[in-house]
Amino acid sequence: MSATDDFNTELLKLLLQIAWADGELDERERNLIHGLGRSWLVPEPTLKQLMDRLAQGQPLPPPHLPVLKGRLDEVMEAARALVAADGRTDEQETEMLEQIQALLS
Repeated sequence: MSATDDFNTELLKLLLQIAWADGELDERERNLIHGLGRSWLVPEPTLKQLMDRLAQGQPLPPPHLPVLKGRLDEVMEAARALVAADGRTDEQETEMLEQIQALLS
């Protein structure tokens, strides 16, 4: 797997964590994440496993943050787009965005 593939997979894991921050996954969020995974060429078995775990309420694997460091702008752009996907931003999502910014800065 290339460095770009690793980055995309880890970013997708992070987006799943963000989407689940409010305890629910809106259909628009789910569709956005799934579509991003496909467009970013996240390996299909990995994408399926992540989406299945989410659908079954199983714990999601945490993203490997060192892979995401150094590309803060890309990470935050994707995270903000996801948070806006369901048309509302709640307190947990805002706090998670702030935590991500701090962790990756």
